Amino acid sequence: MYEATRQLTLDLVAMPSVNGTPGESAIVEYLHHRLMRHSAYRAGYMKLFLVPAVDDPLFRPVLIAHMSARSRNRTADSQARRGVLLFGHTDTVGTSDFGALESLAFRPLELTEEVKSGVFGAVAAQRARSGKWLFGRGVLDMKSGVAAALTAFEALAEQGPETDVFFSATPDEEVGSLGVKTLAAWLRDYLPAEGIALQAAINTDYTSWQAGDGGARHIYLGSIGKLLPAVYVRGVPSHAAEPHNGLDPNLVVAAITNRVVYNKALCDEDDGELSPYPVCLHQRDDKPGYDVQTALSASAYYNLFHMQKSPAEQLELFFETVRLAVTDVQESHPDVVAADIPVLTFQDLWEEVGQATQSEVRTFADSLTLSQDLRERCRLITEHLLHKSGRSGPAVVVYFANGLVPKVNSGILVRNRLTTALATFTGETGETFALHRYFPYISDLSFLTPSPDWDDPAFRRNFPSLYTASPAPLRALPVLMVGTYGTGAHQPDECVDAEYTFGRLPVLLAWLSQRLAAD
Repeated sequence: MYEATRQLTLDLVAMPSVNGTPGESAIVEYLHHRLMRHSAYRAGYMKLFLVPAVDDPLFRPVLIAHMSARSRNRTADSQARRGVLLFGHTDTVGTSDFGALESLAFRPLELTEEVKSGVFGAVAAQRARSGKWLFGRGVLDMKSGVAAALTAFEALAEQGPETDVFFSATPDEEVGSLGVKTLAAWLRDYLPAEGIALQAAINTDYTSWQAGDGGARHIYLGSIGKLLPAVYVRGVPSHAAEPHNGLDPNLVVAAITNRVVYNKALCDEDDGELSPYPVCLHQRDDKPGYDVQTALSASAYYNLFHMQKSPAEQLELFFETVRLAVTDVQESHPDVVAADIPVLTFQDLWEEVGQATQSEVRTFADSLTLSQDLRERCRLITEHLLHKSGRSGPAVVVYFANGLVPKVNSGILVRNRLTTALATFTGETGETFALHRYFPYISDLSFLTPSPDWDDPAFRRNFPSLYTASPAPLRALPVLMVGTYGTGAHQPDECVDAEYTFGRLPVLLAWLSQRLAAD
């Protein structure tokens, strides 16, 4: 399958599909047209669906292909046909980070030749010269994964699978996961109607090596959770020459960022696996232009991962970190900063106002359209609630600026079956694998199986937007990350290990699709 997967990867990378651009729709439609030409589709064994993403102002489509099993394999308990889902996202991040080489970002062969000269450093140049690596935006994250999944799906279609197999290409993973949320809702209705029980959902997003892995490929039995805690800081404006008459909110936000970013105490750990450090993804004040007055307000939001911990526990830790940062400001500048800077959660502020004010804030939230960025909607609602509460400042409000990405883990649901299947594959190919509990980056796996995070009221009560886009997940379903292999995702030197990703991965995906659903 090497050459077929390689060529499809080149075709997909050549189609710019940066998140939020028309290319996101075009690339999904391209895959749809490709499958329409397949003999299994013409023979009636394959069904194709283009489903508009739910609540998406860009009307991006989700492609779903269903290949029926030639033999009706049924589970013992429900008499439903067994099935497996292969899926991946087709959007990428932007290309401005390529600088002078931006015109080559979607031309992998030419870019790889250029990398040989050392423009991305000696290590990247060595990889490019070896002939074993391919460079380009999306080549690793994750168009080669989509190509491998589709190549495996088409190979199964040619031979006639023993189980039902689904392939899906989804948009919007890089921002809001609207594509996979649409896929989950569609499967929830479609599977019972067709009498199919999915045995596994396999995402083919990117994986990278880890220290001391001995060359093993990494497979993940779940995916890490992510929160986007935010702060809205109301200051007290003053003339720049009279700072003692006010409070600059940028000082407070800067202190919070200093306390949060790279703070290991905010990381989570499970069975020896440590989540990545928190970072700041956005920080600004509300001034539209220059004048000699300090800002009225400033805000920031932060990336915070979790595995064992609940959203409530993470919120408590983050809130305490913010409170300590405010204390730092007060103690460092006692002659300027007010002694009292209250720190509240969104829930605290909401419960502080009366029902009439709550109703008015809901009306304001309804007036904000879906075309407006979700994170900005949350900030505006928080700002409006603080204004209506009668608090003039200073004050700090802690809230969540984005929808929940829940932690999910298949654990023993699939480990034993997977271990047996991989042992056989290793014996035939020589490839070795290491199993992990959590994919250490966010992924669309989070929305295809239930998570205890959805039952945590702390998130719902501190998420200002009435637009939650929370999916109705499927029943308990083993979810796996069996992905591409490479390095540099979201960076100019993004590259994929061609030998494994084009040669081994599609074979492995086809192999697992049949064995994980077998009796």
